[in-house]
Amino acid sequence: MHAQPPSAAGQAGVLSRAQARAAGMTDRMIARRRATGRWSLLHPGVYAIAGAPPSWRRDVWGALLAAGPQAVASHETALLLHGVDDRHVPRHPLRLTMPHGTHPRVAGAVVHQIGDVAPHHVGSVDGLPVTTPARAVVDLAPRVGPRRLGDLVDVVTHRMTSTARIARCTAEVARRGKPGIARLGAVLDARGPGHVPPASVLEGHMFAALASGGLPEPVRQFRLPGRGAIDGLVDAAYPDVRLILEADGRRWHTRISDLRRDHQRDAEAARVGWQTLRLLHEDVVGHPDEVAATVRDVRRARSGQLALRSG
Repeated sequence: MHAQPPSAAGQAGVLSRAQARAAGMTDRMIARRRATGRWSLLHPGVYAIAGAPPSWRRDVWGALLAAGPQAVASHETALLLHGVDDRHVPRHPLRLTMPHGTHPRVAGAVVHQIGDVAPHHVGSVDGLPVTTPARAVVDLAPRVGPRRLGDLVDVVTHRMTSTARIARCTAEVARRGKPGIARLGAVLDARGPGHVPPASVLEGHMFAALASGGLPEPVRQFRLPGRGAIDGLVDAAYPDVRLILEADGRRWHTRISDLRRDHQRDAEAARVGWQTLRLLHEDVVGHPDEVAATVRDVRRARSGQLALRSG
């Protein structure tokens, strides 16, 4: 009995030519296995090992390997991999996402080109690169109606993620004209808290989260840094690392209408070397430990960046 290349064992019996070559196989060895039926062609340069039963997961592995190393399972395919029942989302066509500028064609799959998928929007399920449940919902928002989108939010927040994490992901990619953002914002508003605390109360939650995380107290009501084009105050700031903190308690329809103003304020500060962190009400109240961890990580990164500049 011939041993199969180790990479295929954990990939539902699928491997790429590049993986086979990396394992020490030659083109002649690959051709011999194809000629004898031990390997069958799934996609150009992607093979299924004989004896590995056909399955939907094998199809996903094959499509990802065919698309290339930058591909991730996304949209409905991501939700299925995370455990959403196929009564809620279809299994076919498979849906993958790659950065702009890549143009693979993969039989049986739709390959989306999306440029704002951040590294923390991607995880792993049994070795498969896959967008997080929150990111999958954000990507599906332009493609489904409000009722179905609301149903999907309810399904994934039951045990896979939270409305706070969906809101955070939405805020990270929101921009004027981005499809689906207003629709998803309305769904989140309908499922958000009926009462949003006043700004002073929300800021109190933010300062409490920072203190419980062992962070120094920031300067409150700090003047917006910039070159004078925009005047105003920010909720809090760490001048030592040029970091602004804004606690955002607005409902989603208001956040969306204020996107241009927010971007202008953030850009004004960025022109003089300041970074802005917008901390959502959903996170400040629902995930204070994650808020503290985020601020801590950004403070550390900013400190390193400023040290390099001064050196």
